[in-house]
Amino acid sequence: MRRRIFASLYCIAGLLLATSASAAPVSPVGLEIWVDGVYGGNYNQTALGCVPGTGDWFVCSGSGLVVGDLTLNSWNMSFDVDPVVTGIVAVTNNNLISSQQYTLLFTLPTGPIGPSTLSGGSVQGGVTDNTGDGATLSTAGAGTAFYKGLIDGASAPARTLYPEFASYSAGAFLSNNVPSAAFGTPIPSLPSPAVVANIGIMLDFILTPGDSASFTSNFVVVVPEPSTALTLGLGLIGLAIAGRRRSE
Repeated sequence: MRRRIFASLYCIAGLLLATSASAAPVSPVGLEIWVDGVYGGNYNQTALGCVPGTGDWFVCSGSGLVVGDLTLNSWNMSFDVDPVVTGIVAVTNNNLISSQQYTLLFTLPTGPIGPSTLSGGSVQGGVTDNTGDGATLSTAGAGTAFYKGLIDGASAPARTLYPEFASYSAGAFLSNNVPSAAFGTPIPSLPSPAVVANIGIMLDFILTPGDSASFTSNFVVVVPEPSTALTLGLGLIGLAIAGRRRSE
């Protein structure tokens, strides 16, 4: 298994460098599902059809998983122990009367990574009308988002894309796209906290009766390379010196 051993930061008054290596997963990947806020279960690597891929990658793919009114038509998720979570999931709301809120949480155990990290992620998607009366894919209101990149679940601030009141509609028997959105570009470049145990992607959305939606998403977390940490540390020193000169 390849390991990324990088230097990380830093102290303005003395540029302290520390090193850390990413660890292999300590337990299997999992998918948790909620339907209208009701917990629908946790699906392990066997249920998700996970198999080893090339190098440190493993791939989870399958179709036809039914949880309440939700059908996961298909999923093809890749996980890298470095760590990276990426892939495609397509779903259908089988309730022909009511819109439903669906929450999907893919989690990759990692072990400790740090003492600081860089992260990045992206999401794009689509909505399709299957019933002839139009389809709408929307967020579930304040505090929600189509996408959340998570470090240690809720213990660290989530990185969100398409938050709160995003909504996309399609006409009768038509489809519409959710355009690509990203953070930490070039991925990964957003300063983030250390990882204690896991990273994950949460997809959270409301889908109209009988209709389908899909998302392609990824989340990447790495320890900064020595050159990145050094550049950032020197930049902080420069800002401190400039500020002191302005105050003199």
